[in-house]
Amino acid sequence: MRLFIVFFIINILFSACQEVASPTKQAADKPNIFFDLKGFFQKEKARLEKINSFQKIVSIDGVSEEKTLAKLDFENELSIFIASDINRPAWSDKYKVDSTFTEKNQLTKITYTALDNSLKTKSLAIDFQNNTASKIAIEKSTDNTIAQSKQFLTYNIGKGYTIQSEQTLSLSTTKKIRVNVTY
Repeated sequence: MRLFIVFFIINILFSACQEVASPTKQAADKPNIFFDLKGFFQKEKARLEKINSFQKIVSIDGVSEEKTLAKLDFENELSIFIASDINRPAWSDKYKVDSTFTEKNQLTKITYTALDNSLKTKSLAIDFQNNTASKIAIEKSTDNTIAQSKQFLTYNIGKGYTIQSEQTLSLSTTKKIRVNVTY
């Protein structure tokens, strides 16, 4: 239980450091430039609410705790993924886009790579099967005089997700956190 409380506090701290854009009426009316990550996870939250068995493993610096849960707070659980959304009009030229197609011209992967080092979401890769997203991988990092943080997020549609974080505070050791949820 102690690991879950520590993870909850760390999750709140990471959420406070994430990129947040205040929506405006004008921005809401514009179509998405990139993959609609926010819209995708809004739909996933609704789908996941119908599932009633989750396996959650939280590991902090190698010490793990495992629980089987009937419900999860997906507003909180998926917030780190939603905060990685890169659909901002000001960022339309800040990411390099690379797409992969099959011989039959069917999309298999889109990768967005940050061209600007100040952006927290460094890369976003979406794998597709039968024109539907099957896996999402996100790499985020921040670096300032107080702390360095790296996050690797993986969401496997229909299976679960993993959140890996490494945080180093000035004059401190690196704290490694891993959350793995399967359903």
